[in-house]
Amino acid sequence: MRVTLFHNPSAGDAPLTADQLTSILSDAGYQVHYQPTKDDISGVLEDVGEMAIVAGGDGTVAKVARALADTDIPLAVLPLGTANNIGKALGVFGDVHDIVTGWSEAPRKAIDVGVVSGPFGEQRFLEAVGAGVLAELIRRGSDEVDDSSAIVHRETDRALQLLASILRDATPADMTLELDDHDLSGSYIGVEVMNVGFAGPNIPLAADADPSDGTLDLVLLREDDRDRLLKYAVSRVESASAVMPSLDVRRGKRVRLAPPVGWPIHVDDEIVGLDSDGAARIVDILLRPGVVQVVGGRQGADRR
Repeated sequence: MRVTLFHNPSAGDAPLTADQLTSILSDAGYQVHYQPTKDDISGVLEDVGEMAIVAGGDGTVAKVARALADTDIPLAVLPLGTANNIGKALGVFGDVHDIVTGWSEAPRKAIDVGVVSGPFGEQRFLEAVGAGVLAELIRRGSDEVDDSSAIVHRETDRALQLLASILRDATPADMTLELDDHDLSGSYIGVEVMNVGFAGPNIPLAADADPSDGTLDLVLLREDDRDRLLKYAVSRVESASAVMPSLDVRRGKRVRLAPPVGWPIHVDDEIVGLDSDGAARIVDILLRPGVVQVVGGRQGADRR
């Protein structure tokens, strides 16, 4: 089978090299064309072969999956990043060799891709769109987590420590918010519109979210949730047995929101800009069901 391997060679704490991945795939019977994802991949999509394979973190997986929406090209995922929120949602985890050898008999699963539109235009997303504390974590993360030695421990722990700091300083603000035809406007420290269950450094904000069910999971974070989320973030750094607090999660097909002035908004792992006030800050979010075909993964997401 002729395939294209889309690879981020810098993903994860112990990244696999291009030669190592190509060797694993070749041994499993695949004829591999290698494509680093730091380059423009749009032209490559015209001749991927019989399957696209993406090896990297959540940003890399989402980039390729979004590009494959509405095509007949199946996607196989090797989650090699730090968080691997998408891999967990798809039930893809374990030894790379076992994952690869399992593709030959694995069924396909159609997953959803979100579409968000606003003053920044229209963009697709695979993980989540949100405003507030998680968006602030993404905004500050590249400087204070990815490229900083000021916070000790591994990358996931550094992200949790930064989230704890953001939660301590977070100020609730009024947000215009609708889910389908229901007005949920109110005071929040953040909202997350999720296609998968995990966000940021493996935080199970919507543990029952399923990227193939045709619905969005809207997570509402209020002032009352601050201390419980803060305790969880701190406990996660100290112990793997930290228990996620229950949150207000609603399910629907369309979300409209207008975040407060000054709040960042993220689309997957990218911060996007909004105009200063009024209607120019309105963001519409919906799903396109079943537009990406994924090969492999366990039935039912890993929701541990």
